[in-house]
Amino acid sequence: MAASDGISSRAIAPEEADRLFSVLGGYRKLAVAVSGGADSLALMVLLAEWRRRTPAAPDLLVFTVDHGLRPEAAAETGMVAELARARGLDCRILTWSGEKPLANRQAQAREARFALMTRALAEEGGDALILAHHLDDQAETFLLRLARGSGVYGLAAMAPVATREGIAILRPLLGVAKERLVASLVERGIAWCEDPSNADPAHARVRMRRLMPDLAAEGLTPQRLARTASRLSRAASALDCWLHDVLARHAEVHPAGPVRVPLSALQDLPEEVLLRLVSHLLTRVGAQAYPPRVEKLERLIGELAQAEGAQATLCGAVVRRTASALVVWREHGRVSPEPLRAQAPGSWVWDGRFAVSMTTLDRLEVLALADARRRDGGGVGLVSPEGWPAQAFDRAPCLLRGDDAPYCPGFGRAAPPAGVGISLRPLFQAAKSSGNSLNSLHSRMT
Repeated sequence: MAASDGISSRAIAPEEADRLFSVLGGYRKLAVAVSGGADSLALMVLLAEWRRRTPAAPDLLVFTVDHGLRPEAAAETGMVAELARARGLDCRILTWSGEKPLANRQAQAREARFALMTRALAEEGGDALILAHHLDDQAETFLLRLARGSGVYGLAAMAPVATREGIAILRPLLGVAKERLVASLVERGIAWCEDPSNADPAHARVRMRRLMPDLAAEGLTPQRLARTASRLSRAASALDCWLHDVLARHAEVHPAGPVRVPLSALQDLPEEVLLRLVSHLLTRVGAQAYPPRVEKLERLIGELAQAEGAQATLCGAVVRRTASALVVWREHGRVSPEPLRAQAPGSWVWDGRFAVSMTTLDRLEVLALADARRRDGGGVGLVSPEGWPAQAFDRAPCLLRGDDAPYCPGFGRAAPPAGVGISLRPLFQAAKSSGNSLNSLHSRMT
């Protein structure tokens, strides 16, 4: 446990907390992610107090995750649960079970934590997940991405309201310095936990954090860095308006997943918008949580620029340049997606791209079309649509149910079997991505 002295005067006052949390009033049920560290613990405490004095406040849950990576983790999650319940909040302790990775543990732990919490949020019928990212996080993230060579999208600030994999993410503390969260705990006499990895210089974020005092002395304060990131967010949003207009007017999305955009629609696009468009398509069609690095995008574009028919793979997707268009489809890869098998009514997501539902008591199976054809000896009676590369449908969903004919969206048959629904999840919702300048794709291809 850790504490701090001499800064309680900078604690967050109730009226300031009311302003910070006023954006939460339109929700019905929220969950707050709490690790036991000072940031998230202060968020939980301030939210609990706000909820008590706000009659129309939404229901509030606490999620805390035991990653099983440190022996102290169980005691820390127990402490979070005890503090939460003492403030009238229900708390769920989520456990990351199974074998743990030996490399890149922090990143994989973050992914596991997000998966556990989003699953729990759905089970609880919650509307959004609240995270404790603050001003210092914003500044550190900006510097980390700057060091990686990110462009306008990568350097853009974290948003106070965002969506990730269909989950609403709320960050009400982005304008608050970490020391003020610490001060808020000190003022209340609440101790918190310290993860040793947060002081380990093996991690780039820790090294960047140690540079912050020297940078601040030169005028690069967390506030100034965060303001710069915010201005880049405005620029990214403006570019995204352009991007989504191009996609809405020109992109053809097949119900089974592939997308194509005519090269003529790319002719006059600024370099930054063009790069964003390609990144966006790859990320969405490939069902990835994060966009590819700029350097990889540049190499991919270079390969496509060589000749008509050029093809490259990145981010779980394949992109091919034809005589008239860019065509992007889900890579089938060496490992096929797990088949979806159901015997009762329910709703599911297959391959991270398709929403599937069934209202009947039948045996339903959804698997990649290439796997269905292989298992059936090349048959299943489905002919790929004309005008598209045949392999663009290898990872299209094939629905098999009892004596019903096999069904694949957009393969001639108008609707799936009775009682079964399937739809491609939206491809063109706004998403953060890294960006950089790049020679015009259209000018290099035509």
